[in-house]
Amino acid sequence: KDPTPSDGIDSASKDIPVWMYFFLAIPAVFDLAATALCMMGLQYLDVSIYQMLRGSGIIFVALMKQHVLKEHLHKFHWVGVFFNVVSVVIVGATALLASGGEGGSTGNVTSAQTL
Repeated sequence: KDPTPSDGIDSASKDIPVWMYFFLAIPAVFDLAATALCMMGLQYLDVSIYQMLRGSGIIFVALMKQHVLKEHLHKFHWVGVFFNVVSVVIVGATALLASGGEGGSTGNVTSAQTL
């Protein structure tokens, strides 16, 4: 009997050891903690600013891939990272400038946006 593509998928899923699930749980727990911390920080920021600054993760992933994993990125990848850097800087600067004219509660908002 010739194996069909579905037979290969079923046999591959059975070969995953149990320890792999626990190994994958480690980054999942860190992601859950990061999401909880972000939700607490969302009290001090506008949703639009939070969402744009969350996109800065692409920048850190690109830098770590280049320097930690020693994998070189293509030029079009760096162009995309550059556009992300520019957009994060523009949104962050706009938020800092906009919070300066509100008056009394600018200290908490400005320090949260700087972090």
